[in-house]
Amino acid sequence: MPPCEKPFRVLFVGPTSAPWESIAPEVDADFARLARRGVELSYRCTGAGPAEIRTDADAVDAARFVVATIIGAASEGFDAVIVDCTADPGVSAARESVDIPVIGAGEAMRAAIAEAPRPVCELTGDDLRAMDDAALLDRARGAATIAFGGTGFSHLVDVLVSAHPGVVVLDPLAVALDTCLAQISP
Repeated sequence: MPPCEKPFRVLFVGPTSAPWESIAPEVDADFARLARRGVELSYRCTGAGPAEIRTDADAVDAARFVVATIIGAASEGFDAVIVDCTADPGVSAARESVDIPVIGAGEAMRAAIAEAPRPVCELTGDDLRAMDDAALLDRARGAATIAFGGTGFSHLVDVLVSAHPGVVVLDPLAVALDTCLAQISP
């Protein structure tokens, strides 16, 4: 990127009322893994709605706050927004309200899974929360692709790749960022 070009500004929206202090270390680690040349990553929680998204009702409760946050991001000049939740709360409604790409981590994952090498081992967020590393590695055995069905588990990518070289690991945040960059690149 020539020095005069501005980086693409991408905002990740956390769809919860979780306080920044409780997620900052995880977000910092995720951004270290997601760093891309010419891309400026930022993160913002909506600061309202449910403390976490575990049910369809939680996603519905979060949607209006996600939309408001995305409208604000568009007015601040962000080039794109990624919703950090595989339930994609507010994604469709936000797209109707802004002229920048709005990427849902869930829809990006579903598209990536459809094209992924088979067999695919899909692990829900509940699966991933319940497993220790040994159980995770055992469950992944024999898969050509491992797909995370929830965000917040990026740290497990290295565990899986180290134990199963050659396996494709689909992490929702990385997949969503790649989808986003494909939409905003000239």
